[in-house]
Amino acid sequence: MAEQQKIRVAAVQIARFAMEDLTLGDVGTTLLLGLATLTRVVVLIALASVVWVPIGVWVGMRPRVSQLVQPVAQFMAAFPANLLFPIAVFGIVRWKLNPDVWLSPLMILGTQWYILFNVIAGAMAIPTDLKEAAQIYRFGRWDRWRHLILPGIFPYLITGMVTASGGAWNASIIAEYFHFQGRIVSTPGLGSTISSASDAGRFDVLLASTLIMAIVVVLINRLLWRRLYRLAASRFKLDA
Repeated sequence: MAEQQKIRVAAVQIARFAMEDLTLGDVGTTLLLGLATLTRVVVLIALASVVWVPIGVWVGMRPRVSQLVQPVAQFMAAFPANLLFPIAVFGIVRWKLNPDVWLSPLMILGTQWYILFNVIAGAMAIPTDLKEAAQIYRFGRWDRWRHLILPGIFPYLITGMVTASGGAWNASIIAEYFHFQGRIVSTPGLGSTISSASDAGRFDVLLASTLIMAIVVVLINRLLWRRLYRLAASRFKLDA
């Protein structure tokens, strides 16, 4: 108990010291930048899902193909995508592209694969007898997706999206603010605020922006992902 009390006192003292120079304007600006990063994460996760869900279902419905593709997707998810960032930033600088647009995909570059291999796993887990029943009753494409595929992959898709979004938040610290050949390539956001505050020695802003990112991620997990998990467990469920 004494050790825990010391840790609490030390944490309070550090927070007071770090936030002495922090103004309400800094907090307000950081919140707005957090909204910018949140928008990027939502848009990127939605786009990645639109791309990879149909591909993942197509692969998962074909066992031989899935045995080849799924290990590749898992490897790509584990591959440190930040190694590719200098190449992407070189292209942005070389062709004078808008960093506000072209830095954003770097946030999802390494985490999109979680969506793909989870969807593949979900499609593979759909019971064979249900697939055969859909063929016997001659389900159309929409009915097949609505009554068979979406309920089957939904829990797996949510798992992939949760993992991908968490990775995108972490990647924003690098993707939104990048040192390249003596210059800084950046776009407004919470990730770039954390990186720039670290560079400038603004530990008050660094602490505030880090706390805001943690709070936003926790709130999203509680208000969105947890409810979607409950929905997956109750409504979107296949019984073989």
